[in-house]
Amino acid sequence: MEIDWQIVEKWATRIAAHDLADLRRVFGDKGARGPEIIWQPDPEQLFAPQLRFLHDYWSILAAARPMPIAWEIDPLEMKPALGYVMLVDLVRGGEDFRYRLYGSRVAAISGFDVTGRLVSEHPASAYIIEFTLALYRAALRRRLPVFSAHGPPATLHTAAWHRLVLPLADATGEVMRFLVGIVPIAYNGRPL
Repeated sequence: MEIDWQIVEKWATRIAAHDLADLRRVFGDKGARGPEIIWQPDPEQLFAPQLRFLHDYWSILAAARPMPIAWEIDPLEMKPALGYVMLVDLVRGGEDFRYRLYGSRVAAISGFDVTGRLVSEHPASAYIIEFTLALYRAALRRRLPVFSAHGPPATLHTAAWHRLVLPLADATGEVMRFLVGIVPIAYNGRPL
């Protein structure tokens, strides 16, 4: 699959500015819904309990800092969200991103585990990969948590995907990784 890197960059700029009209047109043309974007979401804006947990965990670790340090993350402390957690590393300063960890529950529902692979190598539709790359680039630029939701074209089980992207810093305070929670939502409104 060929990624249109110019589209990725254009969308990253638009997402950072919260200008979503172009993206919504593309999603609509594909029979999908959204995306919705919320910068610095409040926990009450997060429907899935796994995402609320990750938001609270990240906030406690950050304390008065803009974001936690990446090595402060302890997988054992994230038990309520495990299976829905991804760790995403920057590649070449955010040109691309690599899945350090791809949640086992997400892998089981989507049908593939991309741990160790680049986001640009993900087997999803090109527009979804371009959106994901753009979302991560926008989060890198703004250095803020961001929530996204979109509904895929008609599928058997998944009505929507809810994603929370939480930046993690290196020792100098620069973003080096994202702690990402992604939860598929069923047609009955419950997390899968």
